[in-house]
Amino acid sequence: MQVAVDGELAFYQQMIDSISDYEVIRLDDTGHVRTWHEGAARLSGYSADEVIGRPNSVFYPEEDIKAGKPAQDLKTAAETGRCVMEGWRVRKDGTRFWASITLTPIRGHGGTLHGYVRVTRDHSDRRDQELEMRAVERMLDAITDYEVIRLDTEGVIRSWSPGAEKLKRYKASEIVGHHVSAFYPEDDVRNGVPEREMAKAVRQGRLETEGWRVRKDGSRFWGSTIISPIRDDSEEVIGFVSVGRDLSERRAQEQLLQRQQEEILELSTPVIQVWDKVLVLPIIGTLDSARAARLTEGLLDKVTYYQAEVAILDVSGVPAVDTEVAQHLLKTVEAARLMGATSILSGVRPETAQAIVHLGIDLGSLRSRSNLREALQLALMMVGAAPVRDRDTPVASHG
Repeated sequence: MQVAVDGELAFYQQMIDSISDYEVIRLDDTGHVRTWHEGAARLSGYSADEVIGRPNSVFYPEEDIKAGKPAQDLKTAAETGRCVMEGWRVRKDGTRFWASITLTPIRGHGGTLHGYVRVTRDHSDRRDQELEMRAVERMLDAITDYEVIRLDTEGVIRSWSPGAEKLKRYKASEIVGHHVSAFYPEDDVRNGVPEREMAKAVRQGRLETEGWRVRKDGSRFWGSTIISPIRDDSEEVIGFVSVGRDLSERRAQEQLLQRQQEEILELSTPVIQVWDKVLVLPIIGTLDSARAARLTEGLLDKVTYYQAEVAILDVSGVPAVDTEVAQHLLKTVEAARLMGATSILSGVRPETAQAIVHLGIDLGSLRSRSNLREALQLALMMVGAAPVRDRDTPVASHG
């Protein structure tokens, strides 16, 4: 029988000796070390002959020893059946490591305390990661102008930040676990926009987009969103980071600026009624495609409104007439003709006329005058308002 017991003890000792990531040792009832193994030596740096017989307190930092912590931990284990803790422990060379420790009392028949089993593991790496994670969390908590949240691979929200709460007005308990589509308008959700954006972020490595987003109360705001995939060591996508910001104020300013620019363009190309059925359109500055389209649209509206028969296009304020400008003018003249109005070109300077001839631009039968006064005289004659000497001359004949 004794042989069987000895064999079982040897088996357990072999099993403990094979454990290299943990320290599993036995203390006597006073807390002194009674067994040692390879895992304990690797963890603390002591060999068996250096530590067996020494008190458990040899592994505690000085401040814990002064506070009576070693004895208190043994007492807690004896009274409650187990003592589980985390804290600093000290190696033979004096360096510290963060450890998780479990003390379990060993009792014989009748509950007599024979000693303790102490299991210790080095969790320094885990603690460093936790501290780093807490630092990141504190940093994110300090960001209140941006939403910084984490999504899983399906787009389900897994973390929330104060900036996200401020922007979307959800508390973490209300939104974590819900799909990110909760922030998108219904049309975007039906069209699968959230899923397409995540897929595009994976393909491109990053996606930046702008669009309407929805708050908890249903109100909309114009927001920017940057979605970046999170990858593990094998480059597999394990989630996403989404950074959002409210751009409503910027968009409103841009729209205001655009309206102001449109109003300025309107003012720079005013259509003026100078006589019954006679309009004047003074053109000042350069004439590009966008402005030419606006100019034509404005002229046609006024031709219809005033039932005009003559439209004078004054180009004395145009710095140069090139092929593009001439083509824009011809399109405007043709559009006015289709609406029943005849056009007169005024303010054609000699150098402008020469440039038109040099470019080979055919203005056809378009009438022209060198200044606005003469153009008005011709227009009045054309509508029968005043007898005017006929000086109709094609533009190409000026010189």
